[in-house]
Amino acid sequence: MLLSLVCFCALIALLELDTTYVGQFLISRPMFIGALLGALTGNLFLGLQIGIFTELIYIDYLPLGGAVPPSGTITAAVAILMNYSFKMDIYFAFFVGIVCGQLFAFLEKFLRNKRAEKLSDIEKKLIRIKITPGVIIFKNLIVEFLVVFAFLILSMIMFGPLFVYLHQDISERVHIAFKFSYYIIPWIGLCGLFLSFSTKPKED
Repeated sequence: MLLSLVCFCALIALLELDTTYVGQFLISRPMFIGALLGALTGNLFLGLQIGIFTELIYIDYLPLGGAVPPSGTITAAVAILMNYSFKMDIYFAFFVGIVCGQLFAFLEKFLRNKRAEKLSDIEKKLIRIKITPGVIIFKNLIVEFLVVFAFLILSMIMFGPLFVYLHQDISERVHIAFKFSYYIIPWIGLCGLFLSFSTKPKED
Protein backbone atom coordinates (compact mmCIF):
# COMPACT_ATOMS: atom_id res chain seq x y z
CA MET A 1 0.00 0.00 0.00
CA LEU A 2 2.80 2.41 0.91
CA LEU A 3 4.69 1.66 -2.30
CA SER A 4 1.56 2.14 -4.42
CA LEU A 5 0.85 5.46 -2.67
CA VAL A 6 4.38 6.68 -3.41
CA CYS A 7 4.04 5.60 -7.04
CA PHE A 8 0.69 7.40 -7.38
CA CYS A 9 2.18 10.58 -5.90
CA ALA A 10 5.11 10.39 -8.33
CA LEU A 11 2.71 9.90 -11.25
CA ILE A 12 0.62 12.91 -10.24
CA ALA A 13 3.74 15.04 -9.76
CA LEU A 14 4.80 14.13 -13.29
CA LEU A 15 1.39 14.87 -14.81
CA GLU A 16 1.13 18.15 -12.89
CA LEU A 17 4.00 19.52 -14.98
CA ASP A 18 1.50 19.67 -17.85
CA THR A 19 -0.41 22.41 -16.01
CA THR A 20 1.94 25.20 -17.07
CA TYR A 21 5.45 23.82 -17.57
CA VAL A 22 5.41 21.09 -20.23
CA GLY A 23 3.12 20.42 -23.15
CA GLN A 24 -0.19 21.64 -21.74
CA PHE A 25 -1.95 18.68 -23.35
CA LEU A 26 -4.68 18.89 -20.63
CA ILE A 27 -3.57 15.61 -19.03
CA SER A 28 -3.31 17.52 -15.76
CA ARG A 29 -7.00 18.46 -15.84
CA PRO A 30 -9.02 17.10 -12.89
CA MET A 31 -11.24 15.11 -15.26
CA PHE A 32 -8.27 13.20 -16.66
CA ILE A 33 -6.55 12.85 -13.28
CA GLY A 34 -9.77 11.63 -11.69
CA ALA A 35 -10.46 9.08 -14.41
CA LEU A 36 -6.86 7.83 -14.41
CA LEU A 37 -6.54 7.48 -10.64
CA GLY A 38 -10.03 6.04 -10.41
CA ALA A 39 -9.13 3.35 -12.92
CA LEU A 40 -5.79 2.61 -11.24
CA THR A 41 -7.37 2.35 -7.78
CA GLY A 42 -10.24 0.19 -9.00
CA ASN A 43 -13.06 2.75 -8.80
CA LEU A 44 -13.42 4.51 -12.14
CA PHE A 45 -16.88 5.90 -11.33
CA LEU A 46 -15.62 7.60 -8.16
CA GLY A 47 -12.64 9.01 -10.05
CA LEU A 48 -14.88 10.47 -12.74
CA GLN A 49 -17.18 11.91 -10.10
CA ILE A 50 -14.31 13.64 -8.31
CA GLY A 51 -12.93 14.89 -11.62
CA ILE A 52 -16.28 16.37 -12.66
CA PHE A 53 -16.95 17.95 -9.26
CA THR A 54 -13.49 19.52 -9.23
CA GLU A 55 -13.88 20.89 -12.76
CA LEU A 56 -17.21 22.43 -11.80
CA ILE A 57 -16.03 24.25 -8.68
CA TYR A 58 -12.86 25.59 -10.35
CA ILE A 59 -14.41 26.48 -13.70
CA ASP A 60 -14.38 30.21 -12.96
CA TYR A 61 -10.75 30.26 -11.81
CA LEU A 62 -8.54 31.44 -14.65
CA PRO A 63 -4.72 31.62 -14.44
CA LEU A 64 -4.55 35.11 -15.92
CA GLY A 65 -1.50 37.29 -15.41
CA GLY A 66 0.11 36.55 -12.08
CA ALA A 67 -2.97 34.89 -10.60
CA VAL A 68 -2.39 31.33 -9.36
CA PRO A 69 -5.72 29.49 -9.00
CA PRO A 70 -6.22 26.55 -6.62
CA SER A 71 -4.79 23.38 -8.10
CA GLY A 72 -7.51 21.13 -9.50
CA THR A 73 -4.85 18.48 -10.09
CA ILE A 74 -3.91 18.37 -6.41
CA THR A 75 -7.54 18.57 -5.29
CA ALA A 76 -8.68 15.59 -7.33
CA ALA A 77 -5.55 13.53 -6.60
CA VAL A 78 -5.62 14.07 -2.83
CA ALA A 79 -9.34 13.29 -2.62
CA ILE A 80 -8.99 9.98 -4.48
CA LEU A 81 -5.80 8.92 -2.71
CA MET A 82 -7.25 9.72 0.73
CA ASN A 83 -10.25 7.57 -0.05
CA TYR A 84 -8.12 4.76 -1.46
CA SER A 85 -5.26 4.71 1.03
CA PHE A 86 -6.98 5.65 4.28
CA LYS A 87 -10.60 4.69 3.55
CA MET A 88 -11.59 8.30 4.16
CA ASP A 89 -15.23 8.94 3.32
CA ILE A 90 -15.28 10.66 -0.04
CA TYR A 91 -17.28 13.62 1.26
CA PHE A 92 -14.46 14.28 3.76
CA ALA A 93 -11.69 13.42 1.29
CA PHE A 94 -12.98 15.88 -1.30
CA PHE A 95 -12.85 18.82 1.10
CA VAL A 96 -9.39 17.78 2.26
CA GLY A 97 -8.47 17.88 -1.43
CA ILE A 98 -9.85 21.42 -1.75
CA VAL A 99 -7.77 22.56 1.22
CA CYS A 100 -4.64 20.97 -0.26
CA GLY A 101 -5.38 22.51 -3.67
CA GLN A 102 -5.55 25.96 -2.11
CA LEU A 103 -2.41 25.44 -0.02
CA PHE A 104 -0.52 24.31 -3.10
CA ALA A 105 -1.55 27.52 -4.89
CA PHE A 106 0.22 29.52 -2.16
CA LEU A 107 3.28 27.28 -2.50
CA GLU A 108 3.28 27.64 -6.29
CA LYS A 109 3.08 31.43 -6.02
CA PHE A 110 6.02 31.40 -3.60
CA LEU A 111 8.09 29.31 -6.01
CA ARG A 112 7.30 31.62 -8.92
CA ASN A 113 8.35 34.65 -6.92
CA LYS A 114 11.63 32.95 -6.04
CA ARG A 115 12.25 32.16 -9.71
CA ALA A 116 11.49 35.76 -10.65
CA GLU A 117 14.13 36.98 -8.17
CA LYS A 118 16.76 34.88 -9.96
CA LEU A 119 15.96 36.07 -13.49
CA SER A 120 18.63 38.76 -13.64
CA ASP A 121 21.29 36.34 -12.43
CA ILE A 122 20.18 33.70 -14.95
CA GLU A 123 20.25 36.29 -17.74
CA LYS A 124 23.87 37.18 -16.89
CA LYS A 125 24.88 33.51 -16.95
CA LEU A 126 23.19 33.00 -20.30
CA ILE A 127 25.00 36.00 -21.78
CA ARG A 128 28.34 34.70 -20.50
CA ILE A 129 27.41 31.21 -21.76
CA LYS A 130 27.98 29.73 -18.31
CA ILE A 131 24.70 27.88 -18.54
CA THR A 132 22.36 26.78 -21.33
CA PRO A 133 18.57 27.28 -21.57
CA GLY A 134 18.10 23.50 -21.60
CA VAL A 135 19.84 23.11 -18.25
CA ILE A 136 17.73 25.87 -16.71
CA ILE A 137 14.50 24.33 -17.95
CA PHE A 138 15.50 20.84 -16.83
CA LYS A 139 16.45 22.03 -13.34
CA ASN A 140 13.17 23.89 -12.91
CA LEU A 141 11.19 20.85 -14.05
CA ILE A 142 13.03 18.65 -11.55
CA VAL A 143 12.40 21.15 -8.75
CA GLU A 144 8.69 21.41 -9.63
CA PHE A 145 8.35 17.63 -9.75
CA LEU A 146 10.03 17.20 -6.36
CA VAL A 147 7.97 19.98 -4.77
CA VAL A 148 4.67 18.48 -5.96
CA PHE A 149 5.76 14.97 -4.95
CA ALA A 150 6.83 16.13 -1.47
CA PHE A 151 3.63 18.16 -1.06
CA LEU A 152 1.46 15.14 -1.90
CA ILE A 153 3.39 12.85 0.45
CA LEU A 154 3.20 15.39 3.29
CA SER A 155 -0.54 15.84 2.69
CA MET A 156 -1.03 12.08 2.95
CA ILE A 157 1.05 11.90 6.13
CA MET A 158 -0.73 14.84 7.75
CA PHE A 159 -4.38 14.24 6.92
CA GLY A 160 -4.59 10.46 6.46
CA PRO A 161 -3.50 9.21 9.91
CA LEU A 162 -5.32 12.15 11.53
CA PHE A 163 -8.59 11.01 9.95
CA VAL A 164 -8.00 7.40 11.01
CA TYR A 165 -7.41 8.60 14.58
CA LEU A 166 -10.46 10.91 14.72
CA HIS A 167 -12.87 8.86 12.61
CA GLN A 168 -14.56 7.08 15.49
CA ASP A 169 -15.25 10.37 17.28
CA ILE A 170 -16.85 12.17 14.34
CA SER A 171 -20.55 12.60 15.08
CA GLU A 172 -23.31 11.57 12.72
CA ARG A 173 -24.34 15.20 12.31
CA VAL A 174 -20.91 16.09 10.96
CA HIS A 175 -21.12 13.18 8.51
CA ILE A 176 -24.52 14.39 7.30
CA ALA A 177 -23.33 18.00 6.96
CA PHE A 178 -20.28 17.05 4.87
CA LYS A 179 -22.27 14.58 2.80
CA PHE A 180 -24.89 17.23 2.02
CA SER A 181 -22.19 19.78 1.16
CA TYR A 182 -20.48 17.29 -1.13
CA TYR A 183 -23.59 16.46 -3.13
CA ILE A 184 -24.66 20.07 -3.69
CA ILE A 185 -21.26 20.99 -5.16
CA PRO A 186 -22.19 20.06 -8.77
CA TRP A 187 -25.34 22.17 -8.54
CA ILE A 188 -23.36 25.16 -7.28
CA GLY A 189 -20.86 24.64 -10.10
CA LEU A 190 -23.60 24.36 -12.71
CA CYS A 191 -25.22 27.55 -11.43
CA GLY A 192 -21.89 29.37 -11.76
CA LEU A 193 -21.45 27.96 -15.26
CA PHE A 194 -24.95 29.05 -16.24
CA LEU A 195 -24.34 32.58 -14.94
CA SER A 196 -21.04 32.76 -16.84
CA PHE A 197 -22.71 31.88 -20.12
CA SER A 198 -25.83 33.97 -19.55
CA THR A 199 -24.03 37.19 -18.56
CA LYS A 200 -24.08 39.61 -21.46
CA PRO A 201 -21.74 42.60 -21.82
CA LYS A 202 -23.43 45.91 -21.21
CA GLU A 203 -23.97 48.14 -24.20
CA ASP A 204 -22.55 51.66 -24.09
